[in-house]
Amino acid sequence: MSNSTALIWDRAGHLVRVISPSGVEMCGFHTRARSDAPLLLCLHGLSGHLDTSFVFEFFKTTSPLSTFHVLSIASSGQGNISMARQGHLLEYRLGGSAYERFEESVGDLATWIDYATKCTSGPIILLGHSLGASKVTHYLAQTQDARVKGLVLASAPDLKGAFVALHGKQRFENFMAEARAKVAQGEGRSLMGEDCVIGLLRQRVSAQTLLDRFEEASAADTFDFFGRESSTAFLALEQVTTPILAVYGQHGEIVGESGTASALGLLKKKAVRAASFESLIVAGNHWYMGAEAALATELARWAATQVVGAPALEVRA
Repeated sequence: MSNSTALIWDRAGHLVRVISPSGVEMCGFHTRARSDAPLLLCLHGLSGHLDTSFVFEFFKTTSPLSTFHVLSIASSGQGNISMARQGHLLEYRLGGSAYERFEESVGDLATWIDYATKCTSGPIILLGHSLGASKVTHYLAQTQDARVKGLVLASAPDLKGAFVALHGKQRFENFMAEARAKVAQGEGRSLMGEDCVIGLLRQRVSAQTLLDRFEEASAADTFDFFGRESSTAFLALEQVTTPILAVYGQHGEIVGESGTASALGLLKKKAVRAASFESLIVAGNHWYMGAEAALATELARWAATQVVGAPALEVRA
C-alpha cells in the first residue's frame, strides 16, 4: 500500500495549449470566473512549470482568489531539460530553461495575454515568480501593454549575482570564455560542464543560454541585489507604470547578504513610474511553503484595492 497523499482542489478548470511566435507549444491551466472578472496570469521561474507549488492554493473554491480567473502558464523555458514540440511541423526537440533565450519571453507572454483577453473583459494581472519576475518586468518595459493592469514580482532574483557568488569571479570569467568558444564553434546548444550550474536547484545550462543570461548589458540582468553596479539592472522596472506588489519569503531568496528588506527598498526606489508600490514578506522560503494561503489572501486584498476597485492613479513622480 502506498503512503502517498493526494491533494485535490475542487475548483473546475481546463488545460489550454497555445503556440509562441517562435513556434513552441506551451500549456496552461485555467480556472474560469465571470466574463468581467480579473485574471491573474502566473508565470513560473527558472526550470519551473505551470504546476508551481504555491499557485495550487489559488485553485481552491475557498481561496480569496476564487472570484478571479487564474491562469497558470508554462513558457518556452519550462523545466530544465524537457521535451517540447516546436516548428512548422511541430516536431519534438529538447527545450527548457537550459536552452531558452530571454527575449523569447516577450512573445511567450504576448501569446498568453492574447488568450487571456478572449476570456475576460476584466483587468489582467501578471505574476512572475523568480526568473518569471524578470520576464514580466521586461515584457511590460518592452511593450507597455495597456491590457496589463497590475504586476506582481514574486521573489524577484539577482541570478547573475548569485551565480558569481556561487562560483567565484574567476570561475565565472572562465565559464563565460568557454561558452563564447562553444558558440563560436557552432556548439551553442551544447551543455556546459556539470560544475557550471545555475539557480537554487543547481540546474544545467547550455553555452548560448549562459551568455544570453550573463553577458554584460544583457536584457536578462534585470535586478542587482549583490552590489554589482550592473548597467542594465532596474532599467526595465523604471519603465513599469502599473501598480506593483513585490513579495518575498522570509528565507532562501536570491537577494544577496543584504536580505529581502534591502531588496524591497531597492525595488521601491527604482519603480519610479509605477502607479503604486506595495511590498510583502511572507513566511516560508522562495516558494512560500507553509504560507501559500496567506499569500493568496494578500494578493486578493492588493488586487481589490490597487487594481480592480482603484480609481485612476497618477504615475508617481
